[in-house]
Amino acid sequence: MYTMADYKTNTHNMYLTGSFQVSPKVRLFGNLNYNMSDASYDQVIMPDVEDRLVNLAGTPELHHQDFTLDDMDDYSNLKYQVISLNTGMEYRVSPKVLISIDGDFVSLNDDAGYVYGIETGQFLMIRAGVGYGF
Repeated sequence: MYTMADYKTNTHNMYLTGSFQVSPKVRLFGNLNYNMSDASYDQVIMPDVEDRLVNLAGTPELHHQDFTLDDMDDYSNLKYQVISLNTGMEYRVSPKVLISIDGDFVSLNDDAGYVYGIETGQFLMIRAGVGYGF
Protein backbone atom coordinates (compact mmCIF):
# COMPACT_ATOMS: atom_id res chain seq x y z
CA MET A 1 0.00 0.00 0.00
CA TYR A 2 1.37 3.40 -0.91
CA THR A 3 0.39 6.86 -1.95
CA MET A 4 2.13 9.74 -3.65
CA ALA A 5 2.71 13.21 -2.19
CA ASP A 6 4.57 16.16 -3.67
CA TYR A 7 7.47 17.66 -1.76
CA LYS A 8 8.33 21.22 -2.73
CA THR A 9 11.69 22.81 -1.95
CA ASN A 10 12.83 26.40 -2.49
CA THR A 11 16.37 27.32 -1.55
CA HIS A 12 18.15 30.60 -2.18
CA ASN A 13 21.83 31.30 -1.47
CA MET A 14 23.79 34.53 -1.84
CA TYR A 15 27.52 34.97 -1.24
CA LEU A 16 29.68 38.07 -1.12
CA THR A 17 33.42 37.58 -0.62
CA GLY A 18 36.23 40.11 -0.56
CA SER A 19 39.93 40.35 0.09
CA PHE A 20 41.98 43.53 0.14
CA GLN A 21 45.77 43.76 0.34
CA VAL A 22 46.21 46.96 2.40
CA SER A 23 49.99 46.80 2.28
CA PRO A 24 52.62 44.15 1.54
CA LYS A 25 52.26 42.99 5.17
CA VAL A 26 48.49 43.41 5.84
CA ARG A 27 45.54 41.64 4.19
CA LEU A 28 41.88 42.16 5.14
CA PHE A 29 39.17 39.69 4.15
CA GLY A 30 35.50 38.99 4.67
CA ASN A 31 32.54 36.85 3.64
CA LEU A 32 28.81 37.46 3.87
CA ASN A 33 26.50 34.50 3.23
CA TYR A 34 22.70 34.23 3.22
CA ASN A 35 20.64 31.05 2.91
CA MET A 36 16.85 30.81 2.88
CA SER A 37 15.17 27.41 2.64
CA ASP A 38 11.50 26.55 2.54
CA ALA A 39 10.22 23.01 1.98
CA SER A 40 6.91 21.24 2.52
CA TYR A 41 4.87 18.18 1.65
CA ASP A 42 1.40 18.34 0.27
CA GLN A 43 -1.02 16.65 2.65
CA VAL A 44 -0.59 12.87 2.51
CA ILE A 45 -3.87 11.04 1.91
CA MET A 46 -3.61 7.28 2.20
CA PRO A 47 -5.98 4.96 0.31
CA ASP A 48 -8.88 3.36 2.18
CA VAL A 49 -7.70 -0.01 3.57
CA GLU A 50 -10.83 -1.12 5.45
CA ASP A 51 -11.20 -4.15 3.15
CA ARG A 52 -7.59 -5.18 3.84
CA LEU A 53 -7.91 -5.21 7.62
CA VAL A 54 -9.13 -8.83 7.74
CA ASN A 55 -7.54 -12.02 6.43
CA LEU A 56 -9.31 -14.64 4.29
CA ALA A 57 -10.85 -16.22 7.39
CA GLY A 58 -12.41 -12.88 8.33
CA THR A 59 -10.09 -12.36 11.31
CA PRO A 60 -8.80 -8.80 11.80
CA GLU A 61 -5.07 -8.61 11.07
CA LEU A 62 -4.20 -4.97 10.75
CA HIS A 63 -6.71 -3.42 13.13
CA HIS A 64 -3.87 -2.13 15.31
CA GLN A 65 -2.34 -0.15 12.44
CA ASP A 66 -2.98 3.53 11.90
CA PHE A 67 -2.56 4.30 8.22
CA THR A 68 -3.49 7.95 8.54
CA LEU A 69 -0.64 10.37 8.12
CA ASP A 70 -2.60 13.49 8.98
CA ASP A 71 0.34 15.38 10.49
CA MET A 72 3.13 14.22 8.20
CA ASP A 73 2.91 17.31 6.02
CA ASP A 74 3.39 19.55 9.08
CA TYR A 75 6.12 17.33 10.54
CA SER A 76 8.21 17.59 7.37
CA ASN A 77 8.03 21.34 6.82
CA LEU A 78 11.24 23.37 6.80
CA LYS A 79 11.50 27.13 6.86
CA TYR A 80 14.66 28.89 7.97
CA GLN A 81 17.13 31.64 7.17
CA VAL A 82 20.85 31.66 7.99
CA ILE A 83 23.07 34.73 7.80
CA SER A 84 26.80 34.33 8.41
CA LEU A 85 29.48 36.99 8.47
CA ASN A 86 33.22 36.32 8.64
CA THR A 87 35.85 39.04 8.71
CA GLY A 88 39.49 39.17 9.64
CA MET A 89 43.02 40.22 8.91
CA GLU A 90 46.48 38.76 8.43
CA TYR A 91 49.73 40.52 9.29
CA ARG A 92 52.91 39.16 7.73
CA VAL A 93 55.70 39.43 10.31
CA SER A 94 58.32 37.99 7.96
CA PRO A 95 58.28 36.22 4.57
CA LYS A 96 57.52 32.93 6.36
CA VAL A 97 55.51 33.99 9.45
CA LEU A 98 52.09 35.59 9.69
CA ILE A 99 49.67 36.42 12.50
CA SER A 100 45.95 36.25 11.88
CA ILE A 101 42.73 37.13 13.66
CA ASP A 102 39.21 36.61 12.39
CA GLY A 103 35.68 36.23 13.64
CA ASP A 104 32.45 34.53 12.60
CA PHE A 105 28.93 35.64 13.44
CA VAL A 106 26.05 33.34 12.49
CA SER A 107 22.33 33.93 12.97
CA LEU A 108 19.72 31.20 12.40
CA ASN A 109 16.02 32.01 12.25
CA ASP A 110 13.90 28.82 12.30
CA ASP A 111 10.22 29.34 11.52
CA ALA A 112 9.06 25.70 11.43
CA GLY A 113 10.74 23.77 14.23
CA TYR A 114 8.28 20.88 14.46
CA VAL A 115 10.65 18.06 15.44
CA TYR A 116 13.15 19.64 17.83
CA GLY A 117 11.36 22.89 18.51
CA ILE A 118 12.39 26.27 17.22
CA GLU A 119 16.17 26.23 16.76
CA THR A 120 16.57 29.99 16.36
CA GLY A 121 19.84 31.34 17.74
CA GLN A 122 23.10 33.15 17.17
CA PHE A 123 26.77 32.61 17.90
CA LEU A 124 30.01 34.53 17.71
CA MET A 125 33.44 32.92 17.42
CA ILE A 126 36.78 34.73 17.38
CA ARG A 127 40.02 33.00 16.36
CA ALA A 128 43.66 34.04 16.40
CA GLY A 129 46.61 32.17 15.02
CA VAL A 130 50.17 32.09 13.87
CA GLY A 131 51.13 30.64 10.49
CA TYR A 132 54.50 29.48 9.30
CA GLY A 133 55.34 28.73 5.66
CA PHE A 134 57.87 26.04 4.86
